[in-house]
Amino acid sequence: SVSPRLLVLDDDEAILSLMQRYFHGIGWRVQGCTKLPDGLRLVGAHPFDAVICDLHLGAEQEGDGLSIIDRVRERCPETAVVLFTAAAGNGVRAAALEAGADAVVAKPAPLGDLRDAAVRAMKRR
Repeated sequence: SVSPRLLVLDDDEAILSLMQRYFHGIGWRVQGCTKLPDGLRLVGAHPFDAVICDLHLGAEQEGDGLSIIDRVRERCPETAVVLFTAAAGNGVRAAALEAGADAVVAKPAPLGDLRDAAVRAMKRR
């Protein structure tokens, strides 16, 4: 089977590199970036099977991860979107799901949980 293509967006370099290493290690093709504009450009240029995105990319922009959901839905509706956030209260979760996210995973979570959420979301798409 073809390895899933994954885009990971997180403004924390340490978390980003951890996620990239983990997903590479299980055989996924991973691209990562720390800035939303770069992520939006990548989504426009490549079809990804899944996008894992931190909700808060940079302290100054609230709800940042939500804007990538719209872009992904517009460019590649079949891509699974998983939001990974420390702010996973009910309001945030509801807003993300309403915006079109497939899943919301609370930080900190084992990377296996993120993988499971992404795999489930890809099956549903």
